[in-house]
Amino acid sequence: MTTALTRVPLSARGKDMAMFIYFVSHIPATMLMDIVPLYPSFLAPLIQPLLEFQDYYVETFRDPFMGDRSLIWFNTFLHMEGLFQLPFFAFAAWALFHNKRSIALWICVYSAHVITTVIPILTTLNLSKDTAFPFAVSEGQKLFLTCLYTPWVLFPLWMLVECFQRVRSYEAEGAIKKKAQ
Repeated sequence: MTTALTRVPLSARGKDMAMFIYFVSHIPATMLMDIVPLYPSFLAPLIQPLLEFQDYYVETFRDPFMGDRSLIWFNTFLHMEGLFQLPFFAFAAWALFHNKRSIALWICVYSAHVITTVIPILTTLNLSKDTAFPFAVSEGQKLFLTCLYTPWVLFPLWMLVECFQRVRSYEAEGAIKKKAQ
């Protein structure tokens, strides 16, 4: 007999699986790339390979944001990623795995936050003059970086729409149950 409390496996929930993979994959990406500049200097000998990888990334792809530590607004985004998003990635993955309905609202908040941080990056990248960057970035490199950053607007936008629809349907279910009482 199946009850309403039966947990549907993650593998049977394609959209949740996509979000789960997104959040799980962000944990190492954040720790091994994005927030490396925020690690305390006494860790430098231990994280030297990560620092070298960042240098390689900046040199190869000419990412002016990862290459310029003086951009206070961008560093603020990195701090937000380390302090708030990183713990959220683990929480969201856990909640999706366990099919917790309440995660939909939290994913809406997260997605709106990410969209509003990546759009200024894309805008600055494509509308700033080269003199605003610490080094020259060619049009081809800007195009590559735009393609690199754009999924971090599109996927969170999809999650925002998907989870907003879920929140609305949960509210509707609640209203129906309340009326039935």
